[in-house]
Amino acid sequence: GRTVQDIRSRKFRRSVRACLILAVAAVLVGCGSTGAVKPRTALPDDVPDVPPGSEIEAARAAFETGNFGFAARFFEKAMRAEPNDMEACLGLAASYDWLYRFDLSDPVYAACGKIEGDRFLYFNNVGFSNLLRGELGKASVNFGQANALRPGHPVVATNLQILRDVSDG
Repeated sequence: GRTVQDIRSRKFRRSVRACLILAVAAVLVGCGSTGAVKPRTALPDDVPDVPPGSEIEAARAAFETGNFGFAARFFEKAMRAEPNDMEACLGLAASYDWLYRFDLSDPVYAACGKIEGDRFLYFNNVGFSNLLRGELGKASVNFGQANALRPGHPVVATNLQILRDVSDG
């Protein structure tokens, strides 16, 4: 099997980031371990002002361009405005994941679970967080739960394939 170092290789991160962007995009349109190898990334102190109510849109744009610090800050603002917004919750947790700030993403995933923890995208995103950490067994369980809720969903199917590739590799 691959080591955590191999899993976090640049090529792997690029492919899984593309899949996570698809997962988050699906969330946005409708729908632990903290031992990260990569150093934790600092979050920006502030983000540009956006009109009230457009924080999610700004967060989406920042996330899709890989600016996960700005995405996190915009999702944080959206969560303050609407604490039970699952879209903002999952987006915030995913942004923290890509910053390797699992210390921050874990409590957000817990909050997401309380909001609506029976959604396939919740399990998919938690599984992806596990995958980024190299916790392949936990990733398998969460992707399996996501797949049980939405059999054949392309995002979950892609993540299951990534997991198989990593496990076989």
